[in-house]
Amino acid sequence: MGAPREGPSLLAGLLVCGRCGCRMMVAYNGSQSRLTYNCHRQRMDYAGPTCQTMAGQVLDDLVSQQVLQAMEPTTLEVSLQATAGLQQERDRLEKDWQRRRKQAHAEVERAARQDHAVEPENRLVAVELERRWEQALRDERTLQEEYDRFVRERPRALSDGDRALIRSLASDLPRLWQADTTTAADRQTIIRLLVRQIVVQAQGSTEHVDVTIHWSGGFASIHRVRRPVARRDQLSNHAQLMERVVALRQQGRTAPQIAATLNEEGFIPPKRRTTYNDQMVRELLARSGLSSWSRSRADGGVLGANEWWLNQLASELGMPQITLHSWVRRGWVSGRKLPGGSMGRWVVWADGPELDRLRRLRACPRGWSDEPYPAELTTPRTRPEGCS
Repeated sequence: MGAPREGPSLLAGLLVCGRCGCRMMVAYNGSQSRLTYNCHRQRMDYAGPTCQTMAGQVLDDLVSQQVLQAMEPTTLEVSLQATAGLQQERDRLEKDWQRRRKQAHAEVERAARQDHAVEPENRLVAVELERRWEQALRDERTLQEEYDRFVRERPRALSDGDRALIRSLASDLPRLWQADTTTAADRQTIIRLLVRQIVVQAQGSTEHVDVTIHWSGGFASIHRVRRPVARRDQLSNHAQLMERVVALRQQGRTAPQIAATLNEEGFIPPKRRTTYNDQMVRELLARSGLSSWSRSRADGGVLGANEWWLNQLASELGMPQITLHSWVRRGWVSGRKLPGGSMGRWVVWADGPELDRLRRLRACPRGWSDEPYPAELTTPRTRPEGCS
């Protein structure tokens, strides 16, 4: 379980990676020190890939909600009564273990007496009795190791003091939890009274995360939360999203109307956004080859079909603008610079197939060698007639 840790994280030391079984680490990233939980153990120890990483606030909020719900007086009494029943089962198992240990020790003593009683000149019998004695010793040692493992893995039983403290906190806990005077360490202490371990496993690279909370007393509750992901194609419903956007456009809907419909139907964008807007819809339409109707009007007619501002395409590809700019300079991306000297903006062209090519180029691994990229990844498609 561990003691409360420094920092605002509520779950440090409690989280276990559901993929590799290692403890997950806490990190605070960016200028806003956003909390994340990461499993880098395979990478640190074996130079392997990172198992998983996820926004910490999502998990903290889930566990906080579950703890407050568990501490409601009526729920609490039921849980404490069930815990008492589990303790009776543990006591029964403990008695069974003690019986088996006592029996194994008796076998060792009996074998020892038989070995000591044999006449030295009866060598064959002496050898057999010595073998039985050694086997009894090995069996006793194996049983003791199994018992030690049983004790280590057995959840800690709540003491009478723990129960009294939990009951005293239950009636006023929601107000205390949100109070400015309540520190992160206070919340950590409360969580550690109730929660023994939390196992988390993201479903592939999607936004879905399965969470199993192992409570003190032996209960386990299973939950699913949604984490922010970096790209739209990581969304589990990405295919349905694109189909819906295309269908709405074919019905004659505008970008703001499509955005409103997506929000009403429960579609959620990637990253930390909660709703779609018209610009995000235009980018979705661009990927489907339906962008000319909206992008050109939204930019005063500057952008043609499947054209992007350089910074917008860099954001779509999840890459630095300076890297995309170097690709344009090398001729790997079709583009044109608007008049205005050094301050002129770059307009780049990328339809659906071009976006796929650029993503594959972006994902192409680079080692220490000077071997060039494959030509099929660095050669732009020919722009259709009528695209300027």
